[in-house]
This record gives sequence, C-alpha cells and structure tokens, in this order.
Amino acid sequence: MKRLFYLLALYLGFFSPAYSQQPATDKLQRVINNGALFLKNIQRSDGAICDTTNALFDVWETIIAATAIYDLTKDTNDLAFKKAISFIRLNQNSNGLICHNQKCKKEYCLETSAVYFLLLIKTGHLKTVKARLKIIDTFQNKLGYWEIGNPDVTEKKDFPSVTGFILSVYTAAGVTPPNEKKSYDWLIRQQNTEGNWGKAWEYYNCPAYATWAIKPGLSKNLTLKKAFKKMNDYLLATQKKDGSWFYTDTLFDKGPSAELQTALSLQSFNRSANNETAIKRAIEFLCAAQKQDGAWDGGSFPIKNKRYSKKEYVLSTALSMIAINDLIHKK
Repeated sequence: MKRLFYLLALYLGFFSPAYSQQPATDKLQRVINNGALFLKNIQRSDGAICDTTNALFDVWETIIAATAIYDLTKDTNDLAFKKAISFIRLNQNSNGLICHNQKCKKEYCLETSAVYFLLLIKTGHLKTVKARLKIIDTFQNKLGYWEIGNPDVTEKKDFPSVTGFILSVYTAAGVTPPNEKKSYDWLIRQQNTEGNWGKAWEYYNCPAYATWAIKPGLSKNLTLKKAFKKMNDYLLATQKKDGSWFYTDTLFDKGPSAELQTALSLQSFNRSANNETAIKRAIEFLCAAQKQDGAWDGGSFPIKNKRYSKKEYVLSTALSMIAINDLIHKK
C-alpha cells in the first residue's frame, strides 16, 4: 500500500521523487476535508445530511455521511456527527432497525440497517449490534438469503446486495451467520458470467452497487474467494481510460454518475499490488472531479417516473471521501 500511495502521489504531481510523502498526504487530506465541510454545510437542523432537493433517502444518506465524517476524525464528539447520530437514533423502530427515510420509520430496510450497524460497530457499540443480529437471523430465507424489507422496494426484494450487506455485518461483528454455507452458496450462484452481481433500478441500476455491498473478505470459503477473484477481474476490465467506472442503461434517461460509480467500485477492490495502477487512476479521477464546493456529482437515482428527480451527490461525496480516506490510512 505504501508503494501505491507513492505512485499515486507521483502521478498526481503532488511531489517529486526527492521529496517526502507528506505533501501527498496533505493534498488528499484537504480533498477529504473539503468534502466533509460540504456535508456539514448542508446538514439540516434536525441532524439529517441528505439531498436538499428531495429527502427521499434522508436516513440512508445520513448514515453514510456520518460514516464518512467519523472515518475522517474518529471523533464521536464532532458536533455534526453527534447531530447525525441523534437523528438516526430517533428513526429506529422498536427492534432497533432502520428504514431508508422517516416516513417508513416503523418498518425496516435491511440495507439501511446494515450500514447503520457497521457504523455502530466502528463507534464501540458491538454488543448492541450482536443483540440486533438475533432479529436479523429470523428474517433469513430457508435458501440462505435475506430480502430487503424496504416497503418501497417491490420488484427485486432479494437483490444480492441485501445478503452482501448483511453478511458484512456478521463478519464485522465476529458472529457466524445462520446457515452460513447456504448463504455463501446462494450468493455465489447469483454471480453472472461477467463477474458482477447484476443491476436493478431499485438499487441504483449499476453493477457497482452490488459489488460495493459484496465485499472481499466476507468468508474464508474458497469458492467465494474465486468469485471475488472473478469480480476483481471484472473491475479491472471495465475501468475507463480516465480511471472511472461508468455504466449507462439506455432504458433510463438518468442514473448514477461516473463519480458515484467509481467511489462504489473502489469499495470493492482488494487493495493488493495487482490493483495498484487501477486504484491510483480511480483516485486521480475522483480528486480531479471534486467540485469547488467540496462535493462530488452523483447523477440521479434512476427512478422510472421521468417527472421525478432524486440527486445523488450526498452518497457520491460520502463514498468518495471514504475511498480516499481508505487509501491514506489502510497502508
């Protein structure tokens, strides 16, 4: 990872070979800090950090934005983080699960709950997550997968990202998932010949979304490791010349931006020496794509109704911050 960081810094022109690596760290840190300032500047008085033009995903976006802010400082006393966490907690249902927005707070979305649980683990609430995983156990299908639960998702309740997110929580919590072999076997069977897990419009309509959820390291299962190798090869093969990933669907006139898809794809990469060049190019693309206000364009959520618009700059900004921060600190 140190070699990757050094090569990236040279590529971006942050310093010459004769200098130390510190200037590169400072430059990338400024990029992340500017992203954090943007997120804090749009935070609502109730603590939510979400699209200011359409709060459809206000809870979902607040959790991921709070994660990006926490990863930056590891400070649970950061004012914006405290306000965000307060907002999130107020939207828990009676089982401690979370839905994607305030309107469905009595229901649950397993993906939104999963990213919340991962944040809780990071911030020292492992016991809480372990207790809530016992509830998640009961939602598992007999074939080994989980359905999303989100009342607004009606067409693809069992998209592979749902099971991927849930298995990530079990792994982070150090808990063996129920019917472990069935879960991984089901997930492996969903992988397509290209090496990804497909797409669905209710899940951002791009392959990068599912690859983000189904992260390497979920299991020591050898067959799953082969599936991740296949996914890694897919990512390498589909990266654009400018370092981005950008899938478009001709059936939709809107969708997630190259910035968002690149940030998602970077979450999926095994950070090995074989991927150094691809990661370097992707980070260079994100740094160049950051807007003056500190945000990253996210494109739009691919809702079928052409009269309806939901912008994705909050998710894109938070995930871009997380991707760059990972490069700095996971050496």
